[in-house]
Amino acid sequence: MRRGATSIIGALGLSCLLAAGPAGAAEPWADADPPAPPARAELGDFGFKGAAEYRTQALFVNPIALSDENARGVGWIDQRLRLDAGVDWQDKVRLILSADVLDGVLWGDNGTLGSSPAPNAGANISAKNPNLAVACIGLRGGDPLLPESYGYTLCPATPLFVRKAYGEILLPFGLLRIGRQSTNEGMGVQSADGDGRANRFGVAHTGNITDRVLFATKPLEAFKPEAERDRSATEGLFVGVTYDRLVTDQPASFKDDVHQVSLGVRYLASEYPLGRDLRVNGYYVHRFDRQFESAIDSFGLRGMSRFGDFQAGFDAALVLGSTREVSEAYRTITGDPAVDQTVRQFGARGVVRYDKPLFTAYMEADYASGDEDPTPRSPLTHFTFAEDTNVGLLMFKHALGYQTARSSLAGVELLKRLGARSFPAESINTRGAFSNAFALFPQFDLRPWDAWLFRVGALVAWAASPVVSPIQSLQARDGLTIKDDLVNFAGGKPGGFYGTELDARIQYRVYEHFVADLEGAVLFPGSALEDADGYAARSVLVQARTTFYF
Repeated sequence: MRRGATSIIGALGLSCLLAAGPAGAAEPWADADPPAPPARAELGDFGFKGAAEYRTQALFVNPIALSDENARGVGWIDQRLRLDAGVDWQDKVRLILSADVLDGVLWGDNGTLGSSPAPNAGANISAKNPNLAVACIGLRGGDPLLPESYGYTLCPATPLFVRKAYGEILLPFGLLRIGRQSTNEGMGVQSADGDGRANRFGVAHTGNITDRVLFATKPLEAFKPEAERDRSATEGLFVGVTYDRLVTDQPASFKDDVHQVSLGVRYLASEYPLGRDLRVNGYYVHRFDRQFESAIDSFGLRGMSRFGDFQAGFDAALVLGSTREVSEAYRTITGDPAVDQTVRQFGARGVVRYDKPLFTAYMEADYASGDEDPTPRSPLTHFTFAEDTNVGLLMFKHALGYQTARSSLAGVELLKRLGARSFPAESINTRGAFSNAFALFPQFDLRPWDAWLFRVGALVAWAASPVVSPIQSLQARDGLTIKDDLVNFAGGKPGGFYGTELDARIQYRVYEHFVADLEGAVLFPGSALEDADGYAARSVLVQARTTFYF
């Protein structure tokens, strides 16, 4: 298994839809963009659906490393073309494909001659055509075992990435879907589908994808007379079951395979006594392998509804179980024996909003459990939101994401040199996701004209547990206890306050099929992001984005 159990919560979930649609329309923490699925065009017995989106984004962050004089501002322009297609027979047998082209590919002819990625021209001044390179965090020089040796550099791009490819059939008693598909529908704390433009700040990328067999049905309809059965995908009780194959490392060995099964229930009602647009989801997931005797259970509950001009919703996930994989890897550093570690993680999001044609008042609270004890004998309690479920623009997406990525890369290099069988240090990298925190995020939208949106927000975040870098702290342990050796990702003492971030967004839709966004953020960092001298610089982000979509 390539990744450690500390990252398991990133891919648990269940989709029980009987028809695809934009989940953002029903979620209070998301924008309904697009507001409806692509229209179906008919040609005899066959139907066709398609969508396309081309996005360019210019990003500038200064500083990206809050306490490192060698890594100040970063900036680039990147792009992505997303192509979605579907074909069906009588809307009963369907094939679905979604692919990203030039995802994250930088504008320009980028790289160094003789290395990868290599530019097309040997001299910058003679550049004629762009190449395929992406911005990534990698080794920039120095000791590979030190986090400060890593920073933003260039990596070769994958010009074409197939996100989804699956078939489904609408049977008389339910839906069967087989293939590579979204782990879950919508934008949840455990997983996000990455579809559309649903984030209130920032953008989504690939989303969480899995190889799955799914069956979903409306079981109560079987007990009704034929004429009274509701076959719609927008009302009633749905039940779904799935099987996922998550890892197949060696085809000749069954021991290293990782499997997952799940059961989900969904209830939808457009009208009910207390309000409208009621949506309640619950699921149970079991993940297991034989190689490290892992057995993980996840429980989730999501609910949302409208009450006049108010809309409210929550999403909560609990992960329980045990695994030996993390302690098996970290014992190469500590010398401690490998043990079965308890897994106990929790994450949740809650939103209340008040919508009027002219404005929206919005309040969000987020929580992800932390882990202040990195020793192999302690429980694994660190929860990380789905990468594409954004919380703010800068604090978690870039500042903490940069710190954790550098620590993760140094930790993976150390485990490789020590001959570890897996690399749980890779999951230290939050990839910009909300992690080990409690946050309040009030926001306000103003829509003075049809084409314009103005949005502001103030994100205040505290650590759920003191912020600790596992690898650096384990390396610093000099006795039986590690409490006095703990350090954060910047090398400072563990802190309890991430800081305050002010966010703003201006959006302009001059015509249908085109949108322009300008976003900015200022981060006033707290003790959780400070170095050993108690220093962390104020940081600023600006990003501009254009999106063409059909």
